[in-house]
Amino acid sequence: MSEKLLSEKNFDVAIVGGGAAGCACAIMLSRRGKRVVVFEGGARVLTKLAATGNGRCNASNADISPAHYNAPEFVAPALGAFGAEQTRAFFASLGVALRETDGRIYPYGNNSGCVVNAFVAALGECEVRVSARVTALERREGGWSISASQDGKTRVYGAADVVFACGSNATSGLDSLSLMTALGIARTDCVPAIAPLPCAAFKGASGVRAYAEGTLLADGKPVAKRRGEVLMRDDAVSGMLAMELSSAYARLMRRGARSFELKLDFAPDFGDDEVKAYLAASPVRDARGALIAFVPRALGEKLAALAGIRADASKDDCLDALCVALRPTVKPSGMPRLKQAQVVCGGLDLDGFDPETMMSKKDRGLYAIGEALDVDGDCGGYNLQWAWASAAACARSIGGEG
Repeated sequence: MSEKLLSEKNFDVAIVGGGAAGCACAIMLSRRGKRVVVFEGGARVLTKLAATGNGRCNASNADISPAHYNAPEFVAPALGAFGAEQTRAFFASLGVALRETDGRIYPYGNNSGCVVNAFVAALGECEVRVSARVTALERREGGWSISASQDGKTRVYGAADVVFACGSNATSGLDSLSLMTALGIARTDCVPAIAPLPCAAFKGASGVRAYAEGTLLADGKPVAKRRGEVLMRDDAVSGMLAMELSSAYARLMRRGARSFELKLDFAPDFGDDEVKAYLAASPVRDARGALIAFVPRALGEKLAALAGIRADASKDDCLDALCVALRPTVKPSGMPRLKQAQVVCGGLDLDGFDPETMMSKKDRGLYAIGEALDVDGDCGGYNLQWAWASAAACARSIGGEG
């Protein structure tokens, strides 16, 4: 049982959560002259940022449009004030250059480590408490009381404003929304997003990668289409294509969609007649082996089996069936795995917050930013852009334009 220390230390702003949004907001407020404390329950700040974009830190996107988010009307004011251009300027102020690749914006060094190091250096004027789990937020005269457990002791801090930036329990995170629901703030159900799509159709071809076009259907209606790399797993379809489609999957699952289909096309640049002509000219005689024209051998074996093509079948007898094999329809089902997800679809109910400032409509001086809110963006830098934009909106509200 932790010891309760009643002595208080007061700050202008207490930020609960040392992720991307929380640390960005702390830096912005510190630069406005605010005394800031950051509470992080883990052993270090910015753990998830270090892993984002496969360790490359996909910081933003050249096409920052509200249409890439589940709640376009809510995100529009913050994104309008702090888009990709402002992100470039903010990163430049930290000493990090950015570059654009196919619309996605990364640090020039193509490594998240330089971003984490720059953020940590910029947090120098803030008090950062790691392994410090906030256990309660309480309204008091003139501000807030924050109880945080650290080293077996619970210390109480005071702050005029509190910024809730705890994110979600996706990947290695924790679900800390109970701190806000205890204050009477509503939350929504959460579904893992930007994650592999659960599907066992390709069991036996795990680890194989291929290029494809994918169309996701919900209750028989097409809802999203992407092209890119597909990575087969025994229990899921992964890779960039699946990750990009998974946001639509999560949002529609949360809205009650009952069934999903994923139409894959492993020869999207070829019509059926072109595929057959190419296969007919191939020197490979067996049907399954001929598919190496378009996909790796292990995947070709699986696609042929799904299409009912026998292992001893001749290519020349199966040209029509081979076209079908290259364009399979599989059925994702069930919840994506939370530990494989980059974000969740869900969070604090947006009806309770001002989209201009991120402040609670119920409690003055209480803010929520980043993934803590029921905002999720598509794969491609949109969620980190929301972290920066919502942090900036909050910082302007608390500390002025600065």
